This record gives sequence, C-alpha cells and structure tokens, in this order.
Amino acid sequence: MAMPVRQPPTTRTSSGRRARSRPIPPPDLEFKTVELAQRARMIVDVAEADLDAAEEHLGPFHETTWSFRGALAEARNSWDRLRARYGLLALDAALEEPPATVLTLGHTPDGTPLAILIVVDGKTYRVQRLPDAPEAPRIWRLTRLPPHEDGPYHACRLADGSTQCDCAEWTYQIADLSAELCKHLAALDALGWL
Repeated sequence: MAMPVRQPPTTRTSSGRRARSRPIPPPDLEFKTVELAQRARMIVDVAEADLDAAEEHLGPFHETTWSFRGALAEARNSWDRLRARYGLLALDAALEEPPATVLTLGHTPDGTPLAILIVVDGKTYRVQRLPDAPEAPRIWRLTRLPPHEDGPYHACRLADGSTQCDCAEWTYQIADLSAELCKHLAALDALGWL
C-alpha cells in the first residue's frame, strides 16, 4: 500500500485564491538547500544508471526494467518539486558548492559501504578508496555516474604533501600551479579525505 503524500499547508490570499510560493533567491543558499539539491541529483543519477543497467541486461520490457523506469520517474518528479520550491538558479548554485552530503549504498557484513557517492560540480561520482602506496598515502578512484566515456579519475595526496589528479583539468591547466586544485581534488579536500 502506498503511503499518502503529505502536502504543505496552502495559504490563501484575501480574495480566497491560493498564494504562490516564491522561490528562494540564489544568494540565500542555506546548507539545507545545498544538501537537498545534491542528494536529489545523486538519486536521479542512480536511478538513471539502474535503468540503463536493467535495459542492457534484461531488455526494455522486463518487469524489473519497468520498476526501474518508475523509480526514475519518481526521482525526476522529486527533482521538479525541488526546482519549483527553490528555483532553478538556487539548485544550480547548490550543485556548484563543495559536497555537503554523502550517499552510501549497501553495506558489507563488516559495515563498509558498497558504494559511496558524492556530487562534484553538479555530477554524481562513485568514490572508492584504493590501497595506499608509499609514494601516495591516499589514493581515490572517482567514477562518473551514469558512466561517462572519460574516467574513472584517480586523485591522490602524494607523500610530499602535494596533490595530483589524472583529469584533463589538472593535467593541462593546473599541474604547474601547485596551489590550485581541480574539481575532484577540491571535493575530496572539502570532505577531509585528502
């Protein structure tokens, strides 16, 4: 049985018509707005990846594929409700912020998450910690979700304290500027993972 959706109370104008809620302007970003936008973006991207995998492995008309298609439609409806509530400019600005939330999917018997997702520059990435190496004590693999032709990317902090990423932004623009971080390194640094 589906749970009923609770709607926020409506306000009425003096003429008895429903008052329209106004979107929050972009400069008024609060942590809640950033967190909601980033979490919703991750949920939509996971739903798209699930549907793509189901269509590839089971075909477009399989019962499981239809279930994932419905989940994607629900995720997109939720995104549309957020866009109506906060406004597109506020959501775009929130997605440009450093990661404010982490989404974990599944757990192994010892409690380790099977997948860790973050939003980097408006895109969802699966983040995996790789085994440490003497020359790079912290190494991370970032894989775009849904899969993209570029990547996965590897970002790390080297033993001398410098950082390195194999993305095009770092390789071609930032490599010679030691104080600059690419979007992948900046996201990991904002989470305190570098």
